[in-house]
Amino acid sequence: MAVSSPDGAPGGPPGGPAGGDVNEIVIVPARPDIRPGHDGDVIFEVRQLSDGGQALPAFTTVERLVSVLGREQPWVALPLRNIQAIMGGVGVARVVLDPAAGPGTWRWQASDLEALERRQ
Repeated sequence: MAVSSPDGAPGGPPGGPAGGDVNEIVIVPARPDIRPGHDGDVIFEVRQLSDGGQALPAFTTVERLVSVLGREQPWVALPLRNIQAIMGGVGVARVVLDPAAGPGTWRWQASDLEALERRQ
């Protein structure tokens, strides 16, 4: 499992999670899994990278997540170690710390949250 900065370099912000402490809490985009039988589960929002690969964006603060993905973005906070294990188990080889928003980045709207709530 690779943890990289937005430019693809290994590691992350100095003193941040990839700087050494895999127990550090990161904030990742995720939403409730509303399929029958999945109560309490979440779906992590893996994003497409410009190079065609996939990665899970992870943020060192809620403020950074909100600045990139918007204030309606559902999220969970977990230790980086857990995120790495979960993503590695489903074949996502990269976690990108504090990425910038790319062109066309999809953002949740209040209406999306309302629709999700109705389906639960």
